[in-house]
Amino acid sequence: MDEAYAAVDGVLGCDAEPAGEPITPADGGALTSEQKLCSENVQIDLYLDEDAVQKALEIWTGSNQGEVHLARGRNWMVVDVTDVATGEPTTWDIEGLADDLNGEYSVAGA
Repeated sequence: MDEAYAAVDGVLGCDAEPAGEPITPADGGALTSEQKLCSENVQIDLYLDEDAVQKALEIWTGSNQGEVHLARGRNWMVVDVTDVATGEPTTWDIEGLADDLNGEYSVAGA
């Protein structure tokens, strides 16, 4: 997780001491990941394998809670719920993060 966090922090510039609890989909879907906050509304999830990432993507996509910006790779995902949590558009460049880390970008719940 330290390596994943450092990579995300290097691109996004995470908050030094983000407030809050790990982010979960509104429908309570269980995510099988190790989680670490980058900011109050942006989280890094580390998974065992690609299947677990795909399952998490399906959970986020089916949560119908509003716009959630996602960057994902083989065993990681960065989740930005700023729009849902604040009602304001996100200022985090999750799409740029996906590009920089050779991942895929998508928006769930849009």
